[in-house]
Amino acid sequence: MKIKKTKYQIGMILSSSMGMLLWGIIGSIAPLATSWPFISSLPKVYLSVFLFLPTTFMIIGNLTLGILADKIGRKFVYILSTVLYATGFIIIFLSMDVYSLVAGIALTEFGVGGEEVATLTLVSENLPVEERGKYLVFIPNMSNIGSALIAFIFIYSYASSIFVQKLYFITIALIAVAIAFYTRYRVPESYRWLRDKGKISQALQEKRKINLSEEKVRVKPVNFYFALVILAVIGISQYLTYGLMTYIIGPYYFTGNMISIIIFIASLGASVAGFIAMFMVNWGRKKLAIFSYVGGTLTIFIILIFLKDVNNLFIFMPLLFLNMMFSEFAWATRTTIEPEIFPTLRRSSAIALVRLFPTISYIISIYVTASYSLMDYIIFNVVLWGMGTAATIIWYFKGIETKYISMDFITE
Repeated sequence: MKIKKTKYQIGMILSSSMGMLLWGIIGSIAPLATSWPFISSLPKVYLSVFLFLPTTFMIIGNLTLGILADKIGRKFVYILSTVLYATGFIIIFLSMDVYSLVAGIALTEFGVGGEEVATLTLVSENLPVEERGKYLVFIPNMSNIGSALIAFIFIYSYASSIFVQKLYFITIALIAVAIAFYTRYRVPESYRWLRDKGKISQALQEKRKINLSEEKVRVKPVNFYFALVILAVIGISQYLTYGLMTYIIGPYYFTGNMISIIIFIASLGASVAGFIAMFMVNWGRKKLAIFSYVGGTLTIFIILIFLKDVNNLFIFMPLLFLNMMFSEFAWATRTTIEPEIFPTLRRSSAIALVRLFPTISYIISIYVTASYSLMDYIIFNVVLWGMGTAATIIWYFKGIETKYISMDFITE
């Protein structure tokens, strides 16, 4: 049954989509900038530091702004992130050396940390149960589109000056920021958060704006630490394999425009899969998880088999495209289960805590894999996919199915 959304919910979807589009652009800037002379000339050990610094600031934003979103509200963090984006983008545009570029990226990545947890939390709490899964897939997928878009611009403008590339970047980024900022002032606060904070009259007022009916399927929450461990493992598997095969393999093993082409093809594969996953998510979160990680393991193994043909674009790029499709299916699993599995007053901070493990692991892996041969690098990705597959099998038998359940859990 098609559910009619209110103008407030449509505004939330639009503003969240713009925020995630910006995330994709932000996440791609550091690896794409490795083609700029003042970055490409860095020794490989310093290059690895440059590539993991953005994630370091994102994790700080995850934790700081994730906790803040549970303490003082989702909407405040939602608006704050756009201010951080705009400031950081201007610094990136004006940067002429590695230090100013890192400063701009750091500010935007800090904002991304808040964007991610606030978006997943607010969207899951303010949409009807029948539509929740679809939009928890669609909205995060905009980050893949953002990555593909900025990579395409770098491919298109490869022969141009750095200033021209920055001009394209700042124009698109500030338009998206303006749309996000304008719409976020009109987005309702989470009525569930207001209600559980004891602000009943405000909660009822916000609930009327989104016209939500009460969900009937309420369940007991799964053991917090069990959920944390499983989600951490599948997060490490998906986040590292996506990041390493999209953003890091290019700067480490390829040069010039190939870096942009790899990011574009990988992001395009993920983008296409995101639209497909919107219709797959209501198979059931458990089934989608198994399908995603088994498929990812098989496709990365095929890349390993054809590794000698890595420089043949007609072989490597289709395999990368396919592997990133399964990575997006896996991310769809994460972006639905994570907000659906935790109680309201712990939801945002718990999502941030789950993300602590993949992001720290990603930072370490960028540094460690800098000394790997390409074969070792792909084998490492095979192992990561295998870990995720094992975790999803355990979740299939021991976890709970969150499709269509209420976001309000039965209390003990």
